[in-house]
Amino acid sequence: MRQGWRNVLVIAVTTVVVLGGLLLVKQPWRQTGSDGAGVTAVDVSVAPGQAVPAVGQLAADFTATTITGDTVTLSGLRGQPVWLLFGATWCTNCRAEAPDVQAVAQAYAGRATVVAVYVGESSTTVRGYADRVGLTYPQIADAADTIAQTYAVMGIPAHFFIDADGVIRKIAVGPVSQQAASNALDAMLAG
Repeated sequence: MRQGWRNVLVIAVTTVVVLGGLLLVKQPWRQTGSDGAGVTAVDVSVAPGQAVPAVGQLAADFTATTITGDTVTLSGLRGQPVWLLFGATWCTNCRAEAPDVQAVAQAYAGRATVVAVYVGESSTTVRGYADRVGLTYPQIADAADTIAQTYAVMGIPAHFFIDADGVIRKIAVGPVSQQAASNALDAMLAG
């Protein structure tokens, strides 16, 4: 009889350990982890040999629907600078910089456009997050990673500062301060 209880106990303990390990590994908010420098890796498939966006190149065009149902075409925003940023609702550094992004979007309204792309997330998730945080700039849920693939985004937050002619002028991976974003936009507005 004692042997039977020991077997049950061993099976129960083993099950708890295995399930606990799975929970640690499969945390959806962790994705693939952080490199310690404020960049969280994301699992986005990029085609072998795909050109990576670079400063001085024309930004890849895309058309997407925002969480409010508006259509955004990057080339349609020409005529003023664009701050295109990639992030996720579960990304700690993306969440930390959201108030600064909102402040910049408000300060530069009518002179520059801020567009956020949420890697691998649904419109419902992004809408709920944007409503809770009070974000009013265009938000795009990139559930299939289509835009993130085009821009070869491997870590978030990722920032592309695009001038009025559609040319990438600055790329930053990792958190960007309100001052750094303002400086990048001011440089494009002046030039």
